[in-house]
Amino acid sequence: MKDNKRILLALNDKDLIQPLQATIKSWGYEIVLVKNGKEAFNELTICHPYAIIVDDTLEDMDGFNLSKTLKEDFLTAHIPIIMLIDKKQARKKMLEIEQGVDDYLIKPPDPIDLELRIELAKRSGDYQFFANSLTRLPGSPAVEKNVSIRIQSNQLFSFFYIDIDNFKSFNDKYGYVYGDSVIMQTARIISMAVKKLGSKNDFVGHIGGDDFVAIVNPDNEKMIAKYVIEEFDRLIPFHYAPKDRREGFIIVKDRSGEVKKIPLMSISIAIVNNKRKQIANFLELTEIAFEIKKYLKTLKGSNMLINRRHEEHLNENNDILAKRVEAESDFVKGLLLKRTKPLGQRLLDAKLIDETSLNAALVKHWATGRLLGEVIVDLGIVSQERLDNFLVEVNKARSEK
Repeated sequence: MKDNKRILLALNDKDLIQPLQATIKSWGYEIVLVKNGKEAFNELTICHPYAIIVDDTLEDMDGFNLSKTLKEDFLTAHIPIIMLIDKKQARKKMLEIEQGVDDYLIKPPDPIDLELRIELAKRSGDYQFFANSLTRLPGSPAVEKNVSIRIQSNQLFSFFYIDIDNFKSFNDKYGYVYGDSVIMQTARIISMAVKKLGSKNDFVGHIGGDDFVAIVNPDNEKMIAKYVIEEFDRLIPFHYAPKDRREGFIIVKDRSGEVKKIPLMSISIAIVNNKRKQIANFLELTEIAFEIKKYLKTLKGSNMLINRRHEEHLNENNDILAKRVEAESDFVKGLLLKRTKPLGQRLLDAKLIDETSLNAALVKHWATGRLLGEVIVDLGIVSQERLDNFLVEVNKARSEK
């Protein structure tokens, strides 16, 4: 049995569905069958497949357009795609194959060839991206490759080096299961910030541990950083026990046995862009980012700092752009106005859900990107009717304040 047993099969050819399903299942895989692009996008956020097999013609879109879209999204770019094409179209579609597909086979595919292509595609994907097993975000090799391409093509970009402050102390006290929850939620916060406020070709990666990277358009750097800080500071305190959350610190012992008060986790965002100074290579970029991160670690709370050391005639107040910085668009202001107690905590406070059920729902929510309310209903924890009534009560109470 494979470690990840799922194959997403996007297939519209009725003559191929049954034999392909039977063949692939015989190799120990679970099949998730969809017949159009819309279904494929929906399932991808839920099943996280080992590989994707796509018919060149689907009900609602060209299979090549689906593949190209998936390869342009940092959340799905690492998943190997094998295209099934009609022999008559092979030469005509060669350019499209090169632009968005890892491999292809002529319909109907030979079973031996198909099994081999699945294995080779997955190995290639692992080698190129080394996606983090917890967050499923691309790892260090993909980060370096992405930066190198942008430098070589003289693209303007902003490089975010994101680090969670006081994570080790939290992990030591609460344990790695709770630590993993913080990592997963942080990954989602960063990914959603880039998705909502970024540009088409932006990128998010997970170097490992509590270190993340984002590569975005410089025009959006402040908005994205502010959103990440605001959401992190709103949500992460709820990973602590109520007593620790109220006090604003945890009690830990260091290696010498000395008791210390460690503040709640915060987030540091070191930002390096090449708007005014060209970056020579990845090594130079990371050296500047590490220098900024080191300084941010001396500050209290969540902060961001944009590299200015090569810029002239700048107001010193522009250097440190922490939570106090004003959002640059009405859109991000609107998003940040929604700073309320998270739904899971409200349900917990109302005793409609227990911590065990909430944690299970949160893990699925962070992993799939689906709304927490949807996940809670799907898992049978709370009925749709009860959830709807509860949300009406919450909104009513909020409007009365």
